Amino acid sequence: MSWVARLTAAIIAIATMASAAAQTPEWNRIVEAAKAEGKVTLYSGHVGVPYHPEVAKMFEAKYGIHVEILDLRASDLAERIRTEQATKRIAADVILNGAGTLWLMKNQGVLAAYGDLPDLGRLRADVEKDDARLPIYIQGYGIAVNTRLVKDGERPRSWKDILDPKWKGKILADDVRSLGGGSTMFATTYANFGREFHEKLATQDPQFSRTVRENARRVARGEFAIYIPFSLPDLLLNKNLPIAGITPVEGDVYAQFDLSAVKDAPHPNAARLLMNFFLSEEAQLVYVRSARVPTIKGLESKIPADVKDIVTAKLLGTSDPARIDADLKLANEIYK
Repeated sequence: MSWVARLTAAIIAIATMASAAAQTPEWNRIVEAAKAEGKVTLYSGHVGVPYHPEVAKMFEAKYGIHVEILDLRASDLAERIRTEQATKRIAADVILNGAGTLWLMKNQGVLAAYGDLPDLGRLRADVEKDDARLPIYIQGYGIAVNTRLVKDGERPRSWKDILDPKWKGKILADDVRSLGGGSTMFATTYANFGREFHEKLATQDPQFSRTVRENARRVARGEFAIYIPFSLPDLLLNKNLPIAGITPVEGDVYAQFDLSAVKDAPHPNAARLLMNFFLSEEAQLVYVRSARVPTIKGLESKIPADVKDIVTAKLLGTSDPARIDADLKLANEIYK
């Protein structure tokens, strides 16, 4: 048998095993139990994007289970979950949030293990996961500029370019002192560039905002020349506005977004079924088309040309979950 034939046979065998795993009696019981529950509630810390509802509709069409989605900023979501757990009035089944925030929540004992999911084998080897956090996509953050205020030759090309005195008072930033994209940017750039970088950035008088979905529009209106950190996939949501997204030469800061099941969730079977569905090719391609990096294997050739530069951009790094509290303390010290 030729190596091509052996390879083909191996691929078929793997696909057959994966299909068989999805049809085990135990998993079939979970699917039926999930349908009997009839509902699953997803709390999302990724506010305002249309992609989770799109995946939810696909899930509903396939299984007939209604998905209710509540958007909350990462810090507000964490507090709501703590309150629900403390009062034993739990409404959430699944949480979609940054990996670091979910790491904290796992250590607080509010998450449940998701168990053996049929499609776990699809995950890429280079994504971080554990028994409570299931990686769903990776999102790159760079710099946004107003194209009317900042001409091409004047645009920052490096994270350190935003320290130029000409940008003083002209920078809008996601709040680095609370959980979210801002804190991820702070932690990553602090680790790579040191405290001096942030002490200089603080003298630029950046205005902090927690209204993440509105920030790009404020830059588009000319209230500020620059916005950091800018979710580069959001260029698709703001493509008719005078905004340009920049991947700095050092690379994008990035956040990995994970799913977790909530401890004592009211719909535990539907929660597991929904989490497994997020690993399907059809769900992952929703995020690929939205310019996010998939967490399952085999989609490289299916990245659309119009988002390929964003999906394949150089990455600088992300935050260390074990340092979240320390990084937030540092941010509050520097940005008073």
